[in-house]
Amino acid sequence: MKKLVLAPAVALAITGLAASPVMAAPTADAFGQTNVQQSKAQSDDKDGADEGAEPQAIEASVTVSPKEITQTDLLDPGFTVTVTGLEAGDVVSDNLTGEEVTAEGDSVEFTIHNVTGDPAAIDPGTLNFTITIKRGDETEEIASQVEVIDDDAEEPEAPAVDPKVSLNTEKISVSDFEKDGLKLTGEGFTPDSAVTVMGNATQSPFFQEEVTADEDGKISTTVKAPEGGLEPGDYSVSAVDAESEEVSNSAKFTVTADETEEPKPTTPAAEATLKVSPETIEAADFVVENKGVTLAVENCEPGSDVHYLVTPKGNSNVTAYDNTVKADDEGNASVNVYGTSANDPSAYLGDYDVTVTCGDDELTGAFTVSDDANAGGSDGNEDGNEDGNADGGNGGDDDGNGNGGGDLPRTGTELTGLVGGAALLLIGGAAVTMTMRRKKAVEDPSAI
Repeated sequence: MKKLVLAPAVALAITGLAASPVMAAPTADAFGQTNVQQSKAQSDDKDGADEGAEPQAIEASVTVSPKEITQTDLLDPGFTVTVTGLEAGDVVSDNLTGEEVTAEGDSVEFTIHNVTGDPAAIDPGTLNFTITIKRGDETEEIASQVEVIDDDAEEPEAPAVDPKVSLNTEKISVSDFEKDGLKLTGEGFTPDSAVTVMGNATQSPFFQEEVTADEDGKISTTVKAPEGGLEPGDYSVSAVDAESEEVSNSAKFTVTADETEEPKPTTPAAEATLKVSPETIEAADFVVENKGVTLAVENCEPGSDVHYLVTPKGNSNVTAYDNTVKADDEGNASVNVYGTSANDPSAYLGDYDVTVTCGDDELTGAFTVSDDANAGGSDGNEDGNEDGNADGGNGGDDDGNGNGGGDLPRTGTELTGLVGGAALLLIGGAAVTMTMRRKKAVEDPSAI
């Protein structure tokens, strides 16, 4: 059996200012060579062309893979040496195994491994070796190396698992939580491990999601509201490290009720008003068409019905005025009441009550027709018909029907079947005044 001759270490690998240890020369039987691979042989035409020519200078190069290998891996699978820049016929050898390989093309590749069966047979450190290429009378040696790592070297301890989580806010509204959720970040988890994030409520978790910690043990995710949202109240979020089963702190937060916009103050609707003008009128003026008494209403519902009722107080032969008109686009309505019996103004002497109904409002007022020196009332003796049938105290009309009475016609026309010739007539106008809600009747007359 051919003996393997191994050369002592020939170099130191320098990193920065520190030198890696150089192992002692292994025994001759420590290494073997396997998995020899050749590139394709060069063409015969090239061989024929090169016959008799001077050999070319050797320009080979060597690569080693991997550059670091544990003692155990040096047993199997070993490390690979690749030599390139060869010519067919070049003889390649290494001083670890002593084996020779004749190149058939421009490269060869082989594996070197520990054949002792004991990983500790090769000490940790830099394993230096030499690759030799022979081409005719020319020889080139290329120094190479591989770093052998101690199997018993302590692996760096993983950082202690100490999971912590935090939220981007401690207070969020119901709608914002449903829309955006809560941003959660965490650290101190097992690197590259699974982490379960949970949203905690009183009865049961409202959220659960599994994420993966990055190489630094950090996580980030968005905690979302459940379908249907959460009621305002206090909640928390925590996370469990699947590798260590360590549970993080509970990051607390509060869900608040959505703020409701305060309704803008609205100007209360103005109350309907009634103005009686004038409140006292002489009988002579009351029977003048362009005078009379104006009953004006404001602030009714535009286009609504406005009902007027004018009634004489006490015993009177004047018929009550009862009529309904429409409020205009601004909610206003106005009528003008006057006596139609201009020849007997005294028939209208007395007090009159005015009631106007406008939607839910009932408006009240009053006016007085007073006597004066020019009033044309009857004394019961002066007037009468031609046959002398005077009633005393009754005024007479042209027909001799002197009953001294009058009435309030509707919408400017006299009522039929009137007793006597006196009447009230309606024309247009405008105004303002006293009000009384129909639903809030004042018991004390002094309150009107």
